[in-house]
Order: sequence, then C-alpha cells, then structure tokens
Amino acid sequence: MSWRYPLVLLLVCVPLLIVVPAASADPVTVTCTPNGCSNDWNKTNVVVAFHWDTSDPTIIGTPGCGTFSVNNDTSGVSFQCQLMYSGGGSFSTAVVTIRRDVTPPTISGASPSRGPDSNGWYNHPVDFHASGSDNLSGIASCNSGTIGGSGSVAASCTDGAGNSGSAGTSVNYDASAPSINSVTLDRPADSNGWYNHPVHVTFHGTDSGSGISSCTDTSYSGPDTSSTTVNGTCTDKAGNRVNGTSPAFKYDSTPPTITNLGFDWDDGTATLTWTASPDTKAIEVDRTPGTAGADPSAVFKGLASSFEDTGLTNKVKYVYTINGFDEAGNKATDSVSIIPGAKLYSPARGTTLKSPPLLAWRPVVGAAYYNVQLYYGVGATMRRLSSVGVSGRKVMSAWPLQSRYRLKKAWKFKGKARKLAPGHYRWYVYPGVGKRTANKYGPLIGASDFFIAKR
Repeated sequence: MSWRYPLVLLLVCVPLLIVVPAASADPVTVTCTPNGCSNDWNKTNVVVAFHWDTSDPTIIGTPGCGTFSVNNDTSGVSFQCQLMYSGGGSFSTAVVTIRRDVTPPTISGASPSRGPDSNGWYNHPVDFHASGSDNLSGIASCNSGTIGGSGSVAASCTDGAGNSGSAGTSVNYDASAPSINSVTLDRPADSNGWYNHPVHVTFHGTDSGSGISSCTDTSYSGPDTSSTTVNGTCTDKAGNRVNGTSPAFKYDSTPPTITNLGFDWDDGTATLTWTASPDTKAIEVDRTPGTAGADPSAVFKGLASSFEDTGLTNKVKYVYTINGFDEAGNKATDSVSIIPGAKLYSPARGTTLKSPPLLAWRPVVGAAYYNVQLYYGVGATMRRLSSVGVSGRKVMSAWPLQSRYRLKKAWKFKGKARKLAPGHYRWYVYPGVGKRTANKYGPLIGASDFFIAKR
C-alpha cells in the first residue's frame, strides 16, 4: 500500500521523567574515625560519617545517612546509608558495622602447675598460668611464668580488642630454712656435771616466713659416755628444715658395783669387807641402830675396802648398808646383818682364873682342826705374827680337832717343860687347813686374854 497524500507531522509536548543511574564510582562512602571502618575491635569512641554528592539532583532521599558516634561498648552495631534516586527504581546503599570494647578483661588469678609442698605452702619455684574473662572481645592471651622469691607475680591477660588487665596474685611461698635459736636440757646435771637418768633435750627455733611447725623434743637415755651431743631439727610450715646439735654433756646411768661382801664379828666389834668397781668414788656405810639411837646413821665415809665398827653391844642385831657412789651420783647398795659376840668366848676376855680354863671359840665352817697358841706375859714390845700383833713369850701351840681345848697345869713345848704360872696370858686361834699332819693354819679366828691369879 502506498501513500498518495502529503505527510503531516503533529508534534505534542508532554512532561518526561528521566532516571539517572548511579555513577560508576561509589555514590556513597563512609569514614570511621579514628581507626577506619574495618571489622576490627575499637578501643576508643568511633565517629561514623557517610558521604555522597549532595549536588546530584537525582538524589531524592538519604534514609539512614549522616554522622554517628559510637560511645559505648558493643559487640557490633550496624549503620546503613541509602541514597534514593528520582524515578523510584534506583538507590545506593552503604552498610558499616562497628565493634567497640574499651573495658580491660577481668583477671581471675594465676593457677600454679602443682599443689603446695607442705601445709598450703610452696618451698621451691612453681610454674603458673594466668587466667581471666572478657564479656565482649574475649580473652586473646594470658601470661605465664614461674613464681619464686617473694611468691607473688603480676597476672595479666589481653582481650581481642587489645585491652590489657593485670592483677597481683600470690601464693604462700617460703624457701628459706628456719633457724635454731637454742637447745635446752630440762634440768642441770645430776652430779659433778653428769646426768645419771634420762634427760629431756628440746630444740627451739624461729621462722619469719611460714612459721615454725615443729622442733625436736626428745630424751637421751644412753649409752653412757663422758661426752655426747643430741642432733635435732626445726621444720617450718613450708617443709624447710634446719639441722642442729645440742651442747655436749656427760651421761652415766650405770651404778658402780659392790661385790664380795664379807663380814665378821667379835666381842663388841663388826668387820666388813667388800670389793668396789674402779668407777666407785666414795663409800658410805650406814648402820641401824645408829650411833645415837634406833634411827640409822653413817658410821663410815671414804674410799676403802673394809671397815671395822667397834664399841658395839654383843647380842644386838646390827644392819649395815654399804653404799658405793660413782662420779655421776649412781649408787650401788648391799647390806648385811651382824650380831656381835666374842669369837673366843671362854674364858671371857680379861677374866682372872685360879685353875686351868677351858678355851672355847666359835667354830669355823670348813675347819677340820684348829691351832691354839698361848703367850705368857705382856712385854713392852709388840711382835707381828701372821699380821697379828703379839707380845710376851710363846709357851704353847696345840692342834685340837674340836673348837675347844682344856689347858693343863703343865705341858711341854719345844722340848721344855711348861706350867700354868700366875700372870697374864694371851691366846690366839687359827683354823686348820689341809691334812692334820701338815700343821698348816689359815687366817686368825680371834684373840683374847685371861689372868691366872696367885695362890
């Protein structure tokens, strides 16, 4: 089909809405002061500012855009700026999220790698690891190390925002030994610087750290020695210990010995003999009844092996106690009872007679016979005979089998005739030893005397 008529153009004017698209560069930008707009944690207040081309006539709205301040801690707050363009179909959006944490973490303390050494105390270095908590950025790291010396450290932790917190923390720590101030014995020495029964030894100490827990408190009871010491310790509550030694002292709890106690008696006398051990330093003999009545009294003090008590009453029982003391004051004791009486009892000592007497004496156990010796007259000079002092002239020596012998008016001695003449006689009796034919005698049994009166 073809047009045969001329073309007529009709021009009509109507309003035209043009939508301008966003430029190729970001139409909206954002700045975060002071640390930028990354997703990192901020430790200060943050100012968020959105920026756009305010001269652009196509921008018809800016919801959410502007400048904002973040002044409080937050795990994340988001800001959104939207540019709305004419035509209603186009817009540009910018979003930024800010995290702020300016609060340091809370320090829980330092955890030792092991338990205390003694009574809640450490006595040598211990490793530790600090711990803490943070409600926002969380704990990033905590320090670790070794506790020693003063027993305290600074525990610190850093959170995810870089905030650091620290706190002093300590443990009961004492690595120093206590000191021993003195060592005491519970009493002075018992005798002459010697202890003679168990002695209590106590150590005393101080400690400026954990304090004293215990010190040695013991008794010494031997062995006997002229010089000894006691070792002890003091321990503090942390388990540290110090050793010490007591002053030297002497100890002897063993008494001396009194052995081979022998005794004899005669007219008004009692004789004691004994053997004392070498450590005996003194002998005391007590007698009951004593010298002034029924109560006992000491009748001998010294260092000897025998004692003769005189002036006694015949037929009275006397109890003798022999005490031996050593230098430490230990005592050995033995006792014996003696009833004095004349060994040579007939005739009584010093009797004056008119006829030959019957000589009689106390029997000796084990004697098979006896030897009787008679001396006439009392000279000015004493002679020794078998450790016995005699005087006068020997006029008889007889060997009876019994503990008696009847004198005669006359007899022979050494081939000479003898007779019982008036005057003073002394007689001595010895126990026979061995065979009768040996004529051998033992220690003197006793001596006495009598007088023959003139007719």
